[in-house]
Amino acid sequence: MSNANTGTPDTASAKPPTPSLEATTATLSGILQTHTLEKTQARMSTMQTEVTNSKETKLSVISAQHHISNQVLGLQNRNEKFLTSLHDLPLEIIIQIFAWIPVRTVFRYRRLSKTMNQCLPTTQFAVLNMRTSDFLKGPRRRIGGLWLVVPPSYQTVFACAMAPHAKIIGGFDYYPADYNKVAKSLPNSISCFTAVEEIILERNGLIGEIPDVFGALKNLTMLRLRHNSLKGAVPSSLDLLSELQHLDLSENELTGEFPPLPNLKSLEILFIGRNRFTGPLPTVFGNPRKLKGLCAEHNRFSVIPTSISQFTNLFNLSISGNPFSCKIPSELWNMESLQFLEMSGCSMFGSLAGVGNLHNLKTLDVWNNQFSGEFPSHEILNLHELYELHIAGNQFTGGGVMDMSQRNVKIRLCADRDFQRTVTCKGFRQCDVDHVSEAKLII
Repeated sequence: MSNANTGTPDTASAKPPTPSLEATTATLSGILQTHTLEKTQARMSTMQTEVTNSKETKLSVISAQHHISNQVLGLQNRNEKFLTSLHDLPLEIIIQIFAWIPVRTVFRYRRLSKTMNQCLPTTQFAVLNMRTSDFLKGPRRRIGGLWLVVPPSYQTVFACAMAPHAKIIGGFDYYPADYNKVAKSLPNSISCFTAVEEIILERNGLIGEIPDVFGALKNLTMLRLRHNSLKGAVPSSLDLLSELQHLDLSENELTGEFPPLPNLKSLEILFIGRNRFTGPLPTVFGNPRKLKGLCAEHNRFSVIPTSISQFTNLFNLSISGNPFSCKIPSELWNMESLQFLEMSGCSMFGSLAGVGNLHNLKTLDVWNNQFSGEFPSHEILNLHELYELHIAGNQFTGGGVMDMSQRNVKIRLCADRDFQRTVTCKGFRQCDVDHVSEAKLII
């Protein structure tokens, strides 16, 4: 009979016996002990590594300390020389150290030592220290006033370097508050700027003489040195400036006779007032018809040449404050382009007859002279552009009626009370210029 029939279970399908709780606990305990041991060993290995590194660091520190100590001991060797001050540095080293400092401030270090004072102004240092941006300004390539206050070595180095590029030489960009306190003169190296077109150094505190070095500046069209303290004579090399159009030397202390300038064929404006020029008024220029303005007031000119009439396009003639002591040359009345005629305080005498030819005249100033005779009222009436008339301080004895009441603009009149009693003046307004105070200020 089979097992199925007897109801007895099959031994092949019996389940495995379940381990006891004690056995399981023992197994887990063994696994945990093994993991903890491995972790502990890893920690100990890390700590040993850190201890080793610490020892090496300590040894490095000790070694560095020994090295420093040896250096200190070496410095205490009194038989060995060390470079401990500027006095000990070679000149080449000083130049390299200070060459990077901008030129505007580098000269402040001249007082550090005698060596520095001797080094900084040298040409060698100037070549290294010079930067174009310190001197050349703006799109029009203008040389600023800094160029005038640096040592001559700098002036020459820069002038040679920038000769083909600079177009304008001007001032007032170098510490404006102190600029005029710095003594400066026109350097000879200005002749290097062969491409320059304008030199504008008005009110720059220039002293000394104008150097006679302008012959190379063939492109110069404007030279303005107004209101400085320049002395001496006008240099003859100015006559080589064939392109010069505007020459302003006024308000200086220039002396001697003004030289003829027959090669100045482009000259249009000549301002030489408030100097100490003597002799005749200048009338010799390359193209007299080009001249439009001649201002030579308050000098010591004594002669008005008859050749002044060749200035046929002159519109402004200012010659006040010169001791001419003469009559007005009749040739002057042929200068029909004149709009402004100023010749007050010149001790001139005679008559004003002929003034009516100056049809374009706007201002007539003959104040404080010795003109006499009958005043040409009828000629003045025909000057339809006239708006200023200064005739006080003369000896006119009459002249009829001057009626300007029909004009749209009243003429400013400066006349003596005695004159206004003998000449009927209508349509004028009173002059508000204080000629007396103005004359005292000039004197």
